[in-house]
Amino acid sequence: MKATNKAPEIEALLTQLTGRNRVECVDMLTCATCGGDAQNTSFRDELSWKEYTISGMCQKCQDDIFGV
Repeated sequence: MKATNKAPEIEALLTQLTGRNRVECVDMLTCATCGGDAQNTSFRDELSWKEYTISGMCQKCQDDIFGV
């Protein structure tokens, strides 16, 4: 699993906001939002997996942010 590319300034802002490095979280299959184990998360569909590579959010955090 590889995180999508973002400008360094955006990565720095996201790290500052969450306290976690999104790229490292995706590499380690953890959630950049809650810090949980995204590897054991049952992602709803392919689009949810894609969102994970973009945001680093597990399915629960995606649902909390975007709704079910």
